Amino acid sequence: MPDYTSIFEVLGQYARAFTQLENLAERNLSFSGSGETFRSLDKLREDFVDVLNDTPAERDSLDAVSILSDAARVARGWGSQLGQSLSAWITNALAGELDALGAGQSDVLRELQRAMLADAACVAANAVALGTLSADAANVGNAACYVSKQVADAGENVVDDERITNQRIAIECTRDNAHHRVPVGQEEFRIRPEVGSNVATRVIPVTFGDITDARNVITDGAFDAETGGSFDYWEVIAGGGVLSRDTGTTLFGDGALKITGDGATAGNLQQDLAERDPPLESGRHWALGAWVYVGAYSAGDVTIDLLVDGVASALTLTIDGATATGQWLHLGGFEYLPRSSFPNKVKARIRCSADFDGEVYIDGVSFAPAAEVPHAGIHVAIFQGATAPQAAPITDRYLVDSTSDDAGAFQTFARDRLGIALPSSGSPTISDTLAE
Repeated sequence: MPDYTSIFEVLGQYARAFTQLENLAERNLSFSGSGETFRSLDKLREDFVDVLNDTPAERDSLDAVSILSDAARVARGWGSQLGQSLSAWITNALAGELDALGAGQSDVLRELQRAMLADAACVAANAVALGTLSADAANVGNAACYVSKQVADAGENVVDDERITNQRIAIECTRDNAHHRVPVGQEEFRIRPEVGSNVATRVIPVTFGDITDARNVITDGAFDAETGGSFDYWEVIAGGGVLSRDTGTTLFGDGALKITGDGATAGNLQQDLAERDPPLESGRHWALGAWVYVGAYSAGDVTIDLLVDGVASALTLTIDGATATGQWLHLGGFEYLPRSSFPNKVKARIRCSADFDGEVYIDGVSFAPAAEVPHAGIHVAIFQGATAPQAAPITDRYLVDSTSDDAGAFQTFARDRLGIALPSSGSPTISDTLAE
């Protein structure tokens, strides 16, 4: 077992050193202790401005502010040099402790995460949250946007991503059909966090008939293709009498799936994704979504989910008595496909319970990889709507706030300086006092 005490004693010293340099160069601080008063460089600049601004002669002395600004830039440079020292320690001393000599920094850090999980070692957790995603009131399109704060850790446990920080994240359309001739359903978006680089993504398109899409692995999610009363790309497993193609109430193309429950028949419609090319990528988060319309409802439910190696997915999109009637609504969410979920083990499934009594229409079923923004700790998915988004003259956009209480000293250090989240707990085995 690695010597976690020794490892985190060193990491703690680096954390303290980075905090000291940040306090000196970046923050406006003044506090007293042991008979002395500490003032950060920013605080000293503020004090100079406060007292040397009354007369021209005094203002001539404000070059002291420039000198202190230069000192702050030098301190930031020390931070960069300290980062190089930390990287060297990771790829040498830490790598040796983890039997990972010769590996790059990111690989060594992943090995640390795996070792900590295996040995039940953990640091204090940061509590993270996402606010309510809001669509701008000026949006032209009605694409359905979703954001998730979940991630799979080194042991493939789905947990909150503690790389989340306090910031506002904008998701903005950058290229559209009307202004840039981008195909409808392929509009381009930019995920723009306040901290870190932007990430580009695209709308997840609805598929029609024989036309497939490289990202959306569902074929004919619009239920356009039917031969002799049977869907061309969907297999009726049970309850064929309650499943049909409707051409009257549709959102995309010429058809939609109609489920007419009689209160006694369970329906089961599936699409096997084994033959998709390229094959489904396992070990990552995917987004599942569909547009639904409830024409009538009395009892039971309709569900959309996945079968992963014969087991129902954790994500289930449910249509029941709580679903609004008489309008098209989008349901969506995220599902992690573990590394063991080979492409020939995944099926999309639409069911109605035996007691379902009502009339439901489903259109635009889609399943695609979610966009990853690791430095912001989120996944994003944007599903095609009936009205396309626009990038100009006013950009269609969505906003969401992410928050962290930064309660864990080691976890905050790992996020800010290493770009990772360590295994964490409310009852940590590694004390934050080593880093405070």
